[in-house]
Amino acid sequence: MNYSDLFIAHFPAIIHTVQDLLVSTDYKITPNIIQQTRSKFPQFNHELISKILDIALSTHRAHISSQYASIMPWYFTEQTLIQSSEPAFAHHVINRLDCRNHRFIEICTGSGMHTFSAIMNGAYQVITHELDEFIASLAKMNCMQHGKEINPLCINGSEAEITSTDIFWADPSRRKSGIERKSLTGMYSPNLHQLIDMAGQAKRGGIKIAPGERIEGEFTREFLGFGRECREQILWFNVDVIDGTVTLIDKQKTFIPKAKGTLPEIADMKSPQTYAYLLEPHSALIRGDLTSMYVENDIAVIDRSIAYGMTNRVHDADWFVHFSILHQEKYSRRRLQECINEFKWNRLTEIKKRGFPIEPDTLRKQIKFVDNAEQHGVIILTRHENDHHMFFCKRI
Repeated sequence: MNYSDLFIAHFPAIIHTVQDLLVSTDYKITPNIIQQTRSKFPQFNHELISKILDIALSTHRAHISSQYASIMPWYFTEQTLIQSSEPAFAHHVINRLDCRNHRFIEICTGSGMHTFSAIMNGAYQVITHELDEFIASLAKMNCMQHGKEINPLCINGSEAEITSTDIFWADPSRRKSGIERKSLTGMYSPNLHQLIDMAGQAKRGGIKIAPGERIEGEFTREFLGFGRECREQILWFNVDVIDGTVTLIDKQKTFIPKAKGTLPEIADMKSPQTYAYLLEPHSALIRGDLTSMYVENDIAVIDRSIAYGMTNRVHDADWFVHFSILHQEKYSRRRLQECINEFKWNRLTEIKKRGFPIEPDTLRKQIKFVDNAEQHGVIILTRHENDHHMFFCKRI
C-alpha cells in the first residue's frame, strides 16, 4: 500500500487534530472517536484511520514521558514505541560506535532513533533497512521533522553487504512465542546468528538484544540501565568495551569490570550481627559483571548464586539499594512471626526474596502483622549454602 497520501506536509496537523479528539476520552479509543476521525479525514481508508489513531495515541504516550523530550516532535506506533530505544540510549550506542566519516548500515530502522543519531554523529552515509513499509515511512517523516533525510530500504536487512570500513547496527524485532523460551536466540527477525556474522565483518558493530539473553560468541556485552531497570543488552563487535560493563544511562555512570575471574568472599553467617547492611544491586548490574563489582568494593555475598551483598559501609546508592540489618537468623515461620511481633511491624512491611522457595504473597497470607502498629520494615528471605535465612531490615 502507498502511504504517501498520509505522510504529507500536513501530517503533524493530522495527528494533533486526532489527539485533540482523544482528550475527551482521556486518550481511550472508542467507537465514537473512530467515527469522528473518519469524518475529519474522509480521504483516508479504514486501515489508514487505524494507523493514524495508533500514532496519535502512541506519540502521546511518548510525549508524556520525559525520556523523549529532547527528540520531540517524534512519531511512534505502538510497535515502535515498545521497541524503540529512548534518545539517551541511542546517543550512547552511536557514541560507542563512533560513526564520524564512516558509512552507517542499520538493520531494522524502527522509529529512526539510531539512524538520526548516526547522522548527527557525523556518518557520511546512512543505509537503513526496514521491512515494514509503513514504519519505514514514519521513520522518514521523523527525520524530516528535524531537517534530515533518510530513505529506508524495504528489504530484508540480512541481505545487506558489510565491509570492514562500515559501522553496523541492528535492533532486530523480537518475536513472541506461546511457548516459554529457555533461550531467546533464534526468536529475532532477522535471525540473530546472521546479524552476529554481519557485525563481525564491520569495522565496529553492535546488536541490541533482550537483557535476559545469554549467548556466547566473539563479542562483548554491555548492559544499559535506567531507573532501577535493566533496559537493554548490547553485543559489541570490535568496540573497546569490556565484557560485563554496565552503564546507567540516566545517571551517566559506567562500571568497567577490572577484577574478572576473582570471586568475592562468602559472608560469615554464624554471628547474629556481622554486617551492617544488606545490598540489593541494580538489575543491570546483576546482568553484568556483578562479581567484579563485589570484589573491587570488598562486598561479601550470602551465596555465590544469590545477588544480595553484605557490607559494613554505605556504597553508591545508584548501584545498590541499602537495607540496614536489624536482625538475622535461620528461617522458621514460628520465629518469623515472633520477630514481627517483637518489632511491632504493621502490614506495610515489605517481603522480598531471592533463592527462597515461598513467594512473598503466599507467605504474607500465613503470618499476621501487628494491628494499629506504626512501624514497618523489610523482611528479606534468602539462602546461604543449604540453609534459608531471614533478615529484618530498614531501607536507608
